[in-house]
Amino acid sequence: MFSRFFNRAANAEERRIRAWCRKTFGVTPRNLPLYRQALRHSSANTEEAPSLPNNERLEFLGDAVLDAVIGELLFNMYPDQGEGFLTRMRSMLVSRHQLNILARKVEIERVVESNLGRQQETSVPGNALEAVIGALFLDKGFEKTRKAVVALLNQHFDLRSIEQEDRDSKSRLLEWGQKKRRKVEFHITEESGRGGRGKVYVCEVKVEGEVRGTGRGMSKKKAEQDAAQAAFRSMRHREGPQREGVRPEGPRRDRPRETREGHRSGERPEQRPRRDGRDRASRPQRPKGPEQGPSHASSDSSDE
Repeated sequence: MFSRFFNRAANAEERRIRAWCRKTFGVTPRNLPLYRQALRHSSANTEEAPSLPNNERLEFLGDAVLDAVIGELLFNMYPDQGEGFLTRMRSMLVSRHQLNILARKVEIERVVESNLGRQQETSVPGNALEAVIGALFLDKGFEKTRKAVVALLNQHFDLRSIEQEDRDSKSRLLEWGQKKRRKVEFHITEESGRGGRGKVYVCEVKVEGEVRGTGRGMSKKKAEQDAAQAAFRSMRHREGPQREGVRPEGPRRDRPRETREGHRSGERPEQRPRRDGRDRASRPQRPKGPEQGPSHASSDSSDE
């Protein structure tokens, strides 16, 4: 009773945070200042209050707690899957892109303290959500935090659909590399977006050290997917012409192909003395001059 009295919301902001926690996690906060810190971005510090604690330390803690919760969830949910699959699934669930989506679904922007503009808030929602999970862990312990996070994930995400996403281009390319015993690598770099619109990630896929595909995206995942798809297209394109190149080789196509390619490449008539000799012999201008005259004349005219 006394703890409830001393932790009663002191103002409208704390009452809004308490109501949001009840709606989002199904728990009533005991240490409201801790949750308020979790929702305070570093940009919220002003000259009047420069020493207010921000959410960076709680974000660090929440990231570790979230990894443990999701790791245990996937371990129990997929008893027959290996470490590679579990790692990919966890990476997709805790990626910055997914956390931002989840944070916006629970309308975390209603309780976040931040002085950043909308165009700058690329990771603020997801970071704040991680910080709240860290605060929840300190306030309620691991078991209640685990139940709250699992319920939140099941409410807003379909894990089976995310499992299907694991069969994406990147995963299929990595599995192809394992089967073919070829080294597949993804290398990501950053570049400035056009017009100063945040960062753009550039990903290169290398197969045995050779670049096979390049992709770009506002997130690392999008860049990797685009690069993997480009690699698949590139490899299919390379295999296609080789197979098609075998078919035209035959007695009917050899002669006209050589003739067309010869004219395109600018081969001189002297390279085919027999055929060209017959053609030129039929021309009325040929008999003029001595026998060696036409060759000198043709070279002189070409020089002009």
